[in-house]
Amino acid sequence: MSSAVVEYYRPQVSVTAAVGRQRLRVVGEEERAPARARADLHLTRRGRLALTGTVALVLVLALLSLVGALGPAGASSAVVVQPGMTLSHIAVTHLPDVPLSQAVSDIQRANRLSTTSIAVGQELLIPGR
Repeated sequence: MSSAVVEYYRPQVSVTAAVGRQRLRVVGEEERAPARARADLHLTRRGRLALTGTVALVLVLALLSLVGALGPAGASSAVVVQPGMTLSHIAVTHLPDVPLSQAVSDIQRANRLSTTSIAVGQELLIPGR
């Protein structure tokens, strides 16, 4: 059988250390520190970050809308698809100075086409350069 001995530790408080502490007391008018002007608005760090982010987002969106309003550099034209025409044929005919794959891609993007298939009578927008 075993036994254990537990001794309780009680820190010793020095009487001299307690004597040296200052006590709370009432301060008179002449001893008061000058009052600071009360700020009407106090933003925390999180608030400043949120405000800065919001302003930055508004500026970026305004810049993007301005760039979008300017549009493409050249004037666009429209073509009505005739029987036998393909997207490649239209690209070669109307954008001869652009590589074929790039011209087809530009026409698809301008008309929001997901494939290269087009229908007779469909009006296609040819982006300007």
